Amino acid sequence: MRLLVSFGLLLAGAGVLLGSKKVVSPTTSASNDQVDIVATIVLDENEIAQKLGADPGKGIALLEVKVTPKTDQSVQVSPDDFILLAHDDGERSQPFEPEQLAGNGAMVLTTKTDTVKRTGSSIGLGGMVMGAGGGNSSPGNPTPKVMNTKMDSKNQGNGTLLEALKAKQFPTADAKDEVSGYLYFPLDGKHKLKNLAVLYRGPAGKLNLEFQH
Repeated sequence: MRLLVSFGLLLAGAGVLLGSKKVVSPTTSASNDQVDIVATIVLDENEIAQKLGADPGKGIALLEVKVTPKTDQSVQVSPDDFILLAHDDGERSQPFEPEQLAGNGAMVLTTKTDTVKRTGSSIGLGGMVMGAGGGNSSPGNPTPKVMNTKMDSKNQGNGTLLEALKAKQFPTADAKDEVSGYLYFPLDGKHKLKNLAVLYRGPAGKLNLEFQH
């Protein structure tokens, strides 16, 4: 009898462990009167390569996005409507175009902490947005990182990767029905999922999609 009880407790404990297994690629959503947006973020390099059928390398976050219009009016959608935000260090980035990742002379990405004081709005550069703010960091105002890019003239590109990125990229479209696809963001360093968010800033308004995990 004791053996059966012990076995039952063991199974229950295993069930708890299985039930608490972390979700590797979490999904979040947000909506307003015009659109529903659902986003799933993938940070694991192997999983990204499996989804694309080709490996884009390190420093890339893959975002699966689905936008569904809620009215009879069409909605203009574009990759440029989305920004990936890291709350912990203030890093903001807009998605790469496939050619920037895999075309001839593709970009090389480097980052460094921005120690120069900035004022005004965010500054865009090479598919990335550098968050504005003071040079001194604080818990509520982290020091932003500058993400530098340069073209590598010796890079001959990756045709297989380029085709995969283009085929699965979130489109620019005048949407009346559901639109879905992938966005490819530069992401420097390691970030906890709870510190990541997707900002939608498009014709249908402003929405913040937080990855509370």
